[in-house]
Amino acid sequence: MPRKPTSEAFPGLEIEEAANQEEEQTKHLLVNEDSSDYLKKVELIDAIRQAPNKAARMDAIADAAKALGKSTRTIKRMVEKVEQVGVATLAVGRKDKGQYRISQQWHDFIVNLHKWGNREGSRINHNQIFGYLKALASQGEKLLHKKHDEKFKEYSQVREDLVAGTHPSHVTVYKIINSYLEQKHKTVRHPGSPIEGQIIQTTEGILEITHSNQIWQVDHTKLDILLIDEEDKKVISRPYITLVMDSYSGCVTGFYLGFEPAGSHEVGLALRHAILPKHYGTEYELQDTWQIYGIPEYMVTDRAKEFKSEHLIQISLQLDFKRRLRAFPQAGGLIETIFGTINQQILSLYGGYTGSSVEERPPEAERTACLTLDDLEKILVRYFVDNYNRHDYPRVKNQKRIERWKSRLLEEPEILDQRELDICLMKVAIRNVEKYGSVNFQGWVYQGDWLLNYEGKQVSLRYDKRNITSVLAYTRPINGEPGEFIGVIQARDCERERMSLAELNYIKKKLRDACKEVDNSSILNERLSTFEDVEQNRKERRRHRRKKAQQKHEAKSNKSKIVELFPENLTTEEIINSQENLTSNFDVNAKNIVNSIDKQITQNKPNPNQTSKARRRPRVGEKDWNQFLENNW
Repeated sequence: MPRKPTSEAFPGLEIEEAANQEEEQTKHLLVNEDSSDYLKKVELIDAIRQAPNKAARMDAIADAAKALGKSTRTIKRMVEKVEQVGVATLAVGRKDKGQYRISQQWHDFIVNLHKWGNREGSRINHNQIFGYLKALASQGEKLLHKKHDEKFKEYSQVREDLVAGTHPSHVTVYKIINSYLEQKHKTVRHPGSPIEGQIIQTTEGILEITHSNQIWQVDHTKLDILLIDEEDKKVISRPYITLVMDSYSGCVTGFYLGFEPAGSHEVGLALRHAILPKHYGTEYELQDTWQIYGIPEYMVTDRAKEFKSEHLIQISLQLDFKRRLRAFPQAGGLIETIFGTINQQILSLYGGYTGSSVEERPPEAERTACLTLDDLEKILVRYFVDNYNRHDYPRVKNQKRIERWKSRLLEEPEILDQRELDICLMKVAIRNVEKYGSVNFQGWVYQGDWLLNYEGKQVSLRYDKRNITSVLAYTRPINGEPGEFIGVIQARDCERERMSLAELNYIKKKLRDACKEVDNSSILNERLSTFEDVEQNRKERRRHRRKKAQQKHEAKSNKSKIVELFPENLTTEEIINSQENLTSNFDVNAKNIVNSIDKQITQNKPNPNQTSKARRRPRVGEKDWNQFLENNW
C-alpha cells in the first residue's frame, strides 16, 4: 500500500511542513543588494544579538519594533530566522506580496470577459468589467435560470458567489487584468543566431547564410529629418531611404535617397547603386573606398506591393537573381536595426530632426532645418564607408564587417557595364525629337548631337530621379523589339550639375505660387473687359441677323407691293416723276377699280333677316385684300 503524504495523514502538521519547506528554500540564499531597508534591518538585528544581557536585549527588540513599524513578536521571529538560516532572510519579503487572493474560476472568468470585450472592434475597459460584475450580482437568484447556463458553464463557483451578491472588488479586477496584459505583452530578447549556420525564414523555405553576396536584404523607410531647398532654404519635406545590405557580413552595399515615396523604381535604383563599383570625389571627404559590389544570389524583402511589381520581376530576370519574401517581420531585424541607428545616432545631431513620434516632434524642427538632399547623401556615404562597414562584426571578435565580406567571397564579383543596368532606371513616355536634336521632358529642353539623325522621329528616355540634368536616349521599341542605346543628352538651360526630380517639382510649385501672389489686377480686368466686349459684339450680330430674317419672312408671307409716296432715299426729281406716273395710272384704271369694288359689295349685301352679329360682318369675295388691289389697281 502506498504511503500517504504526511499532510494527508496528519492535517495538523501541514503548517509545520510548509514552514520546513520555506526554510529549505531560503537556506542557500545570497544577498547582492545594499538597499537602505536591508542595511537598516541588519543593524537592528545585530544590535539585538550583541546585547550583553536580557534587559538590553528586550530594549533592543523594542527599539527595532519601533524603527521598523512592526510588533515585538515579528522582530523575535526575524531574529530566529537569522540564527537558523542566515542574514539573507532579512531581504526576503512576504511570499504573497503583490498577489491577490481569489479563486482560479474568478480569475479565468474575469480574463475571458476581458478577451470577449476586445473582439470584433470592441474595446472594453477595466471599469466596465467591474460594472458588469456588479450588475450580475444585483440579479440574485435570476442567474439560476437556464438561459445563463452557457455563460457559467465552467464557472459554478462564480455563479454561486454572484447569486449570493458577492464579487471581487474593483482593485482586484484591475490587478487581474493588468497582470494578464503584462504577461501577454511580455517580450524576451532573442539570444541571436549562432555565428555559423544563420538562417532566414522565407515564404518558400529556409535560406542558410553561408557566404558574402549570397543574400541581400532590401527595405526602405522615411527618415526623421526635414530637408531644405538649396536656393531659398525653405523646408521641402522628409526624405525616403531605400537600403541594400549583405546578410552574411552585415555591410551596407548600396542605397537610394529621394523625396518620392519608395516604390519599385526606387528599389531598382538602390540595386543599381549596390551592384556597380562606387567612386566618389574629394568633396565627400572619405577616408576609405566603398569596396562592396556585385550581384546577389537572392534578394529578400518584406511583402510590400513594390517588391512584387513587374518592374522588379524584369530586373531579377535581367540580372539573374531570385526574389524571396520574408515569412515573419522578425526576419528583417538586420536591416530594421540600422534605420534606428541612422535616425538616433546620426540625424539627431543636425537641425531639423523630427524624432519618430509626431506628438513629440520638437517645435523648432522646421526653423532649424539646415540640410539639403546632397548634404544628407554625403553624410550617409561617409557614415556607411568610414564607420558602419568598418565597425566590428557583432558576432565575431576582432573582425570588421568589410573584412568579413572579403573573407567569404566565393569568387571575384563581376563588374557590369552601366548600360546593362539601365533596366533599373524608370521608363519614360515616348518623346518626339525636334530640330537641332532636342526633346522636351519635364518642362526642360534636352539636347545632344546623338539625336541629330533622329529629327522628326520618336525616342524613349530613361533617367535617374536623383539627377535629371542628364537622361539616356533609346530608340523606340517597335514590334516587341528592344530599343537600342543612342546616347546621353543634357538639359540645355540648367546651370546646376545635379538636380533631383523632387527639387525640380518643388521649384515649379514655388514659381506657380509666386505668380499667384503677384498683383495682376490690371491684367485680369483687361482680360475680363475683352471677354465682355466679345460677348456684346456677338449679341449685336445675333440681334441684327434676327431682325433681317424677320423682315425677310414678313416680305415673303405678305407680298405687299405698296409704293411709298415719299421714300427717304430718293431725290426730289425722282419723287415728282414717281407721283406723276402714279397719278396717270390711277386716272386710267380708277373707274374700273371702283366699279368692281361696288359690284362685289352689292353682291355680298347682307340679308335684312340676318342677325345683328352677322350684319356687322359684311363678307367680301376676296380673301387677300393685297392680292385684290394688285389685280385691280
